[in-house]
Amino acid sequence: MRLFIDDGNVQAISELFDLGFFSGISTNPSILKRTGRKPLEVIKDMLNRFTGSLFVQCASRGHDEVLKEGQELFGLDPERIILKIPFSRTGIRVLREFKKMNINTLITGVFSVPQVLMSAEAGSDYVAPYANRIENLGIDLSVVGSMQKVLSNGDYETKLIAASFKTLTQISKMAELPIYGMSLPVGMYNEFFSHSGTLKAIDNFEADWDSIEDREWVPLKS
Repeated sequence: MRLFIDDGNVQAISELFDLGFFSGISTNPSILKRTGRKPLEVIKDMLNRFTGSLFVQCASRGHDEVLKEGQELFGLDPERIILKIPFSRTGIRVLREFKKMNINTLITGVFSVPQVLMSAEAGSDYVAPYANRIENLGIDLSVVGSMQKVLSNGDYETKLIAASFKTLTQISKMAELPIYGMSLPVGMYNEFFSHSGTLKAIDNFEADWDSIEDREWVPLKS
């Protein structure tokens, strides 16, 4: 399963990205707003600092505007930019046209199996269901498993990347599914390191090591 970072704080991303296994970064207008910076400046900064895919959402609303904006965004780095398009009539229409231009796309804001089916039929490279928002609507997260089943049974090339997480339980449920990936904010990844059981185990190891009087060990080279 691929892991992506769903965040706009470049400094925080840098500290996490150095772990070396992330497949890319995902942004949207809400994420870019929270940076307090010019949106295009953030995108260019990310392209310069990080490797892997960069998901960038089209902010325009009309068909022609989205089409033009998408081409401009994609042109920033055709090898890495993947356009995010909200699920809508306009989104599905421009998706077909981007497909003809060999521009990679992700349909975002997906909440139901029929939406995934339509996105896949239209040729979207990726779909992104919102885990936390799905639960907030009272829908069981098992629906994401059904979405993946539709993609697998239909032999679609569309890949599912789950997004919008607020709890570790949601992450655990998605990790059990045969989906392509998950996109999480920096704060949630940091929670992986703060499990009380893990921290206690480390404290015990360090205390036991310090209590050994004769600790002859491999030399530490400076």
